[in-house]
Amino acid sequence: MRADRPHDVGRGREAPGCPFCPGNENATPPETFAERPDGGPADGDGWLVRAIPNKFPALAPHEGVHEVIVSSPRHVGSLADLTESESARAVGAWAARLAAVAADSRRLWPFLFLNQGIGGGASLHHSHAQLVGLPVAPPRLAARGRAFADAVEPLLLTDQRDRARRVLESDAFVVWSPAVPPLSGTVRLAPRRPAGSWSEELDAHELGSLLVRLFAGIREGFGTDDVNLCLYERP
Repeated sequence: MRADRPHDVGRGREAPGCPFCPGNENATPPETFAERPDGGPADGDGWLVRAIPNKFPALAPHEGVHEVIVSSPRHVGSLADLTESESARAVGAWAARLAAVAADSRRLWPFLFLNQGIGGGASLHHSHAQLVGLPVAPPRLAARGRAFADAVEPLLLTDQRDRARRVLESDAFVVWSPAVPPLSGTVRLAPRRPAGSWSEELDAHELGSLLVRLFAGIREGFGTDDVNLCLYERP
């Protein structure tokens, strides 16, 4: 079923019939979340950010959750192309949907990711993130969680201490190149102070602004918009 999903990445900026653009709401499943400041019916236009079940899910509905969170009604392909207000709304929608998955009675493991650009594995150009609520803990993430819990000092604080490896900073967040990156080109972003949950404790405006700067910096420094972003949340 996943193999049947549409592809328009690499076909230019314009994509007539893009299912994530306003006016094409009937091409997606009924929405689970949307912001419409001027009101209006669900699954109509006028939205600024929108979450919908993935039409081509990686797991069946009875097993868990697989949603798409459309960053903006504008047909842009990178977080770098969003305004800070648009990015803040997208991050706020991430938080709202993470909280909804965390409240699911099936005790799902929430995992949010964003594949951007053809090299990042995106199938559709229009900027969007995906949220999966998994029925079991992924072994690698569970092992990482145990390592964090067993550490004398929070590992992320230890890793970001070397200021020479810091990429960007704000009042609440730090972006840095890890001492032992799992992949070449990896950067990590974390709160300066340990937080219990992204969905409850993040500042959407501050994080949204930082992400716009980070993705714009990647474009300027490396000449690409191909990026994978993963947000790790406790189960």
